Amino acid sequence: MKNIKLLSVFLFSILLCFSLAIVSCHKEKLGNNQNNTDTEVPSGSEDLEGESGGGEGGEGENPGEGEEETGDHVIPNGVTDADGNQYNTVVLGNQVWMAENLRTTHYADGTTIPEGEYGYGHTSDTDPYWYAPADGYNVSQHGYLYNWPAVMHGAESSTANPSGVQGLCPSGWHVPSKAEWEQLFNYVGSQSEYVCGDNPANIAKAMCVTKDWACDEYEFECTPGYESWSNNATGFSAYPCGWYGGAYMDPGMNVAYWSTTVIDVTHLLIAAPRFICYSSTVAGLTSGSQMAVAQPLRCVKD
Repeated sequence: MKNIKLLSVFLFSILLCFSLAIVSCHKEKLGNNQNNTDTEVPSGSEDLEGESGGGEGGEGENPGEGEEETGDHVIPNGVTDADGNQYNTVVLGNQVWMAENLRTTHYADGTTIPEGEYGYGHTSDTDPYWYAPADGYNVSQHGYLYNWPAVMHGAESSTANPSGVQGLCPSGWHVPSKAEWEQLFNYVGSQSEYVCGDNPANIAKAMCVTKDWACDEYEFECTPGYESWSNNATGFSAYPCGWYGGAYMDPGMNVAYWSTTVIDVTHLLIAAPRFICYSSTVAGLTSGSQMAVAQPLRCVKD
């Protein structure tokens, strides 16, 4: 009887030791897993906010209003102007374009461009001026608005490709001619991923930013205001900052960019491609803009 009792105590002791060993191993495993959780972060997951291709939304089919770095090849900080401002650039076909509007107040040679006087009767088709964008528009995104004399810096009209006119652009860059704009649009229209529908002229959405287009009543398919979160496939990022001609005209509705090419000497009209809220195509290369109005500028690499 005594031996049976001792045997029972012995077996109980063995079972108790075995149980404690299992618990100890389990605790050690949990501790190791916790340490791994605290110290190992998957590569690239530290800061997803602000990454390209999704902006602030990042959920569902609508990725939000961030400017996605899409297109053939977007280069962050690809060029610096005379004031030290840096700009993203984009490679499209055989051309390299600024992917942001110019915002300098100096030429590359250091010459200062005066700010224009605001109000009707103060614009000029001979003296160079820059103007701030409309109220509520961010200079870092929408840039400054310039009249044609400011853009050309004394150079003559050019129809060549490349234009050969540095004008207001940084060193190594130049103001595009009408022919250079046409080259860009022909390339974009030749790429099916940039075309809306079957018409190669429907490229406005692919070139306009994903926000700021105040087009609620003009939301037709293939226009910049229609599901604008899907815009900007090229990465060109055209902002609808409007233009200035004694007053701010159509901010949120359109944007026109300067070229070096005069298309009507009598009426002082310059070929100026225009993205419009309710248009799926690019207009303005044949109708132009007057020299005295102020518009944004995009430069193209030499």
